[in-house]
Amino acid sequence: MEEFTSEFVDKIALTCIGVYANIPKIGKPAAEEWNVLSCIVQLDTVTQNYEVVSLGTGSKCIGATKMSPEGIKLNDSHAEVFARRGFMLYIYKNIEKAMMSMSPRETIFIKENGQFRLRDNIEFVFYSSQMPCGDASIIPKSNDNDYGNIVTSRKREAEGNNDEIESKILMNDIDDIHRTGAKCLPHNEQDPKGPGAKYHLLGQVRTKPGLGDRTLSVSCSDKIARWIHVGIQGALLDMLLTEPIYIKHFIFGGGVPYSKESLIRAFLNRNEKQQITVPVTPHIYQTTAIFHHIKSEQRPRPAPGSVLLVKFGVIEVAVHGKKLGVTKKMEGTKRIALYISKYYLYRRFLNLLQKDSCLREKLADSELESIPYNVMKRKSQRYYDNWHKVKNDFFKSWTVKPDMWSFCITLEELAANSIDLHKRIHFVDPERPLHMT
Repeated sequence: MEEFTSEFVDKIALTCIGVYANIPKIGKPAAEEWNVLSCIVQLDTVTQNYEVVSLGTGSKCIGATKMSPEGIKLNDSHAEVFARRGFMLYIYKNIEKAMMSMSPRETIFIKENGQFRLRDNIEFVFYSSQMPCGDASIIPKSNDNDYGNIVTSRKREAEGNNDEIESKILMNDIDDIHRTGAKCLPHNEQDPKGPGAKYHLLGQVRTKPGLGDRTLSVSCSDKIARWIHVGIQGALLDMLLTEPIYIKHFIFGGGVPYSKESLIRAFLNRNEKQQITVPVTPHIYQTTAIFHHIKSEQRPRPAPGSVLLVKFGVIEVAVHGKKLGVTKKMEGTKRIALYISKYYLYRRFLNLLQKDSCLREKLADSELESIPYNVMKRKSQRYYDNWHKVKNDFFKSWTVKPDMWSFCITLEELAANSIDLHKRIHFVDPERPLHMT
């Protein structure tokens, strides 16, 4: 896995920004609003050709009481999450093509022993226009805009005994830090909120601010770290793949606070007492390219909407975790669901099982329409074995969500899967790549 040159990093970032610039204005920030852009880029390591396969924008979450047991609302609408969920749609589409024994030009997978293996020449790059919220964003401020100072933790002796406790403080006598709106988990030690550099703890799992009540969605620093350790594919797709999919390169935007050391801490080195080995150690870069909708004095307000774009033609705009334009009559129905919601992604998964008798026999011990979403996910033994180890050894703590997603998919809904996908294709030609160099 070769490291990129700075010129190639800038080239990829400019491509991501260019794809965003070419999509319709609906869902984009107004004149005084800002947003975050994230993309997943597919790279052919032989030809060096690359293309954006998934794009997301957004900076909002819904509160815990607004979550949907039917899986039709998206809890987290941050750009990084939209890009990742769009990428999952892209993976499903490529698995479908591999099932049909298509040529290497048409799919990124090879079918092996009933599962699907990523071709050796394919890698993925994650671009985001700014640092992820949460732990990675806690970096020192400095007058000369040098964001590379080390932010780390140090032990101090506890008063009254010989035990040591971790006091998360900043090194190098830093006066102040960039802060994050993400909050420490309720059952963990809380930020001291002292002056300057004493405001935050480091290394904490955090939840994002929500609309109204508190959200249960962990910060993007935490989510990206999880993807680095267990793969970006999630539990359902992991059952279809020979091995997890790891992002090998992360590019963060120019013109914003940045610290590679803070990213390494948040993604790889939170637990100083125990060295954790990741399956693939990614390269981390900052581009000089600046996304034109970043937060600034001219753009002080976050945009309410999120945009999703996937290579094969899906484009959607979301507000409050559901499709833009939802009416009161549609509330509570599946008509509000985004194509990257739990409901639609589970439909996509079951549709593959319906098409492949070997997969269905391996993963479904009963009729597909009788297997709840949460029950099917728990069948992903490799994924959860890996996740439980990472959670215990690396994060030490994690948010607890209610086991509420017990919805099922009817056979009628499965039969309509391809029809629904066709309805979601807007604005772009599904056969035309978004970009290829």
